[in-house]
Amino acid sequence: MSDCRILVFEAAAAGRGPGWQAVPAAPDALAQPLAQPADLALIRAESGLAPDLVDRLALPLIVRVDAATPPLPHWLDRADALLLPGDGDDVLAMLAARLADLGPAGVADQSTTAQHITALSLEAQRIADALASLARAADAPPETPVDAALVRRLIRLRRDRDRHFPADLFGDPAWDMLLDLTAARLEQLDVPVSSLCLAAAVPTTTALRWVRSLSEAGLFVRRTDPTDARRAFITLSDGAFQAMLAWLNRFSRQFQPR
Repeated sequence: MSDCRILVFEAAAAGRGPGWQAVPAAPDALAQPLAQPADLALIRAESGLAPDLVDRLALPLIVRVDAATPPLPHWLDRADALLLPGDGDDVLAMLAARLADLGPAGVADQSTTAQHITALSLEAQRIADALASLARAADAPPETPVDAALVRRLIRLRRDRDRHFPADLFGDPAWDMLLDLTAARLEQLDVPVSSLCLAAAVPTTTALRWVRSLSEAGLFVRRTDPTDARRAFITLSDGAFQAMLAWLNRFSRQFQPR
């Protein structure tokens, strides 16, 4: 598709970028058929529009996140793709083409072309490689299997550091999210994008960049809510989950009586 039509709920909706065409939309326009057809919708993460009105459009949804304004969780959890601060019209066009041609792509389906690889993406890949190596080299499991309680204790200990040191001294959102998703999988709980951002204990825009990068690296997988197709959850890939269990096994053995 050479030119995707994006239904834009923004003040600058009359513009047009390379590879996409804006279809302006006002909130009251949702109560009636659109004057022009659209392939997908673009909305700001802080928009006060009623979610059910946007859901009624049944269009793939790109959510634009502003670094200066807190996003609303329901938009993050509905997003088929995220447009982050610093992403230009070229990224919007790329996301639009993928969503229009392939259907809802999800957080895990962002472009990995060389011109968009950042230091963050490279770090995410390094983490993926390290976890894969750990899984291959894992020893036999300990007598006491890893459970969610152990992982939650680790998370509480990490947060407890903030009582004694500045919180930003130990910023490690990738590990915090890996631990949270490991515990959730052991507990058979679903984790929305918005909840995962809270677990990262960093600003939302930083957390979303990590979600996107770790998805590109194959550690995170986006899964549609089976009871509500408008919502999505993030889970660990099978390889990442096995790697986390291997590390936790080795960690727990260090504290067993000898």
